[in-house]
Amino acid sequence: MAAKPVDIKVTKTGRFKPPVLDQGQLTSIGSQMIAAQKARWASGRNAADAPGRPLSKPYLYKKAKIRKTNRPIRDMHLTGLLLSNFTLRKAINGVIRAEPTSREGRKHATSGNDKDQMIGFAGSDVKVVYDETQKQYGSLAQKLWYPVTP
Repeated sequence: MAAKPVDIKVTKTGRFKPPVLDQGQLTSIGSQMIAAQKARWASGRNAADAPGRPLSKPYLYKKAKIRKTNRPIRDMHLTGLLLSNFTLRKAINGVIRAEPTSREGRKHATSGNDKDQMIGFAGSDVKVVYDETQKQYGSLAQKLWYPVTP
């Protein structure tokens, strides 16, 4: 037996216009993004939201001595330079960018990212940014769709 075709009636058509957020709202979203990334790093998870690669033996001993711990993990924190310099750099015109502010911080970020991709969006980070974006849209969400008359 053949299935009957589905009839769909469209009573209204419309479009979504792109939302416009001001600098304060974008800054709020960016700060939540940075907080989520730093929390993920502290738990030793990479950008794929998987546990970070184990440290090499020489680096493991060096990090254990500097951090005064017996079980160091890949958490982007050796001297604290990268974590203190990783901040929101740009939040304007719909663009949010976060990166280390100093040359030494960028050097630490590059060398850390070469071993395992830690800087970037993981699924948990996207969820945090999505929730904050929804919060910032607030009443704007009702005004994004507008009807189009044929």
